[in-house]
Parts: sequence; structure tokens; C-alpha cells
Amino acid sequence: MKPRWTVTLCLLAGLEGCADSPSVPEPTPAPAPSAADWIKAGDGSYTHKPSGAVCATSVQGFALKGLDLSATEGSLGICNYTDSAGHVAQIRVRHYLPGVGETALAIENDKKLMESSTDQNLSSAIRAGPGPAIDGQTSLRDVITVRRNDLLIDCAAWEKMSRSDGISPIMDFAINCLHMPGG
Repeated sequence: MKPRWTVTLCLLAGLEGCADSPSVPEPTPAPAPSAADWIKAGDGSYTHKPSGAVCATSVQGFALKGLDLSATEGSLGICNYTDSAGHVAQIRVRHYLPGVGETALAIENDKKLMESSTDQNLSSAIRAGPGPAIDGQTSLRDVITVRRNDLLIDCAAWEKMSRSDGISPIMDFAINCLHMPGG
């Protein structure tokens, strides 16, 4: 940890006294994900104790493929899902990091959820748009983010872009994820 210090400005040219400028603390890095924060149930589902997020073994036709605890910035764990049609989904638990996010809209949504005033009680934020490539192809992604216990939980699903006008299950995943136990 870097030391904290204050800068003292001394007024010269016959002026008396010195003025201390307020110290500017450096942001505290978010803790790395901990396996101890995740409880695996007998059925293979996971619960994140601090947030209450539940990663069920299946959500709206998507099967849980595993829990990823890799230490990416702000991440406390990601439950990965897929379905038989090649759609991809995740339940992500993370710390709020001001100014950090996948897109400008993600950053704005996080800020609205985490920095809302007491007269404003936002429960979730929704965004849709381009997502990570699937098998090298462009994808469309839907994400619903909620704030719980001062943490953010993303219910995200994406699919390859297609010209089909059929009903897509990706928003169904996000909505069902949002309403799972603990939500």
C-alpha cells in the first residue's frame, strides 16, 4: 500500500500561515475472489454468501458449466452457463469500481445503482447490445444488473447474431436469474 500524505502549501510574499490541502486517498483495490465466499450445495448449485446470489444448476434451459474465480478486476466470481442452441450466459458477482465497466452504458448503470441518492431507490438496470464473440461470430447480449449488499450482480446472456425473428431465450435467462432465491 502506498503511503498517504498531504501536500502543504506555504503562502509566500509576506502572507502569514500555511494551508493544508485535503489529502486525496488512493482507491482501495477490491479484494480478490474467495472460494470461501461460495457455498456449493449437494445438487451442484452455488450461493455467494456476501451477496446472496444463487447460481442454480439450470436457469431457463441454460445448464451451469462451472464457477470461475479468476481474479479479474472487481470480480468475485462468475457462474458460466450454456444451452443446447449455443447461447451463453453468466451470473457475475462483483465489486463496484467507479468508471470501470464493459461499456459506457455499463459504467453509467453501475453508477446509477451504486451512487443513487436516498430519494432514488433503483432496483435494477438493463442494457442490451453487442456481446462477446461466440465461435468467432458477432453476438447480441442482454444484461440485467442488480445491487445487493453493496455488491453488483449481473445476469447476462448472449447469442450469435442471426436474421431469425424467432423468440430468443437470452432475456428469459436474465429475467429468471434476477428472480431466483436470494434476489
